[in-house]
Amino acid sequence: MESWRKPRSLVDLCVEKAIDNLRQVNHVDGIATELLKRILPHCTLPQLKHIVKNTHMDLSEVTDPLWRRFYRQQFGEDHTNLVINRMKESGIYYTWRELFEVKEKQQEKLEDKMLKKITLKFQAEKAEKQSKQIKLCTKVPPSSKRSFYAGGGPSSLSNCSYKSPILKKARMEANSRARLQSAIQKNTFPRSSQQIRMSSSSGQPVRTTTVHRPNSTITITKPIGSNRQIQNSRPKF
Repeated sequence: MESWRKPRSLVDLCVEKAIDNLRQVNHVDGIATELLKRILPHCTLPQLKHIVKNTHMDLSEVTDPLWRRFYRQQFGEDHTNLVINRMKESGIYYTWRELFEVKEKQQEKLEDKMLKKITLKFQAEKAEKQSKQIKLCTKVPPSSKRSFYAGGGPSSLSNCSYKSPILKKARMEANSRARLQSAIQKNTFPRSSQQIRMSSSSGQPVRTTTVHRPNSTITITKPIGSNRQIQNSRPKF
């Protein structure tokens, strides 16, 4: 004997069709509460928000258990139980839609605050890293007035700023050598002595020595030869 199955009712087919197309439902005004209790539990959170927002009739009786379920999913079982205990202690009850919307706004503010804090911390770390980076210096061309060693001596070293102890010591030694050489050049007088034998007006041979100095020239004339002989030829008493 063939099994006989009762055909589905038109209402069941409509409910099933509505559940399959919840993403396209805009509002549920005029639909019986009993049908809504079968249809709306299949909504996702965005779908429930959209339907409640665009429906003018009060859906609290149908949607309040749904909002409680989404509250538990979003904010945890412990926090949900804490809210229930607080409402019992205070004797003031709110719809789970109101509780969900308030908690969601608090969560958004907290997330924005944390995001700003993380952004500021990241900017501070980035600025600190940039301050520790090596900065390239622009090379300055040598001056037209060159010192000894074709401008590559202490003058070029003194224009640079060295932080290395070795380079600093080398610069000090170069400056010391430069000062020593300058002092030697100032204290050294070039002499060119020229001895010329000639006769004075009295006919006596003399020696003439010329000394050249940086700011003057000195000529020294001394008698030679016969003067010594004349001194030696004096009679002895």
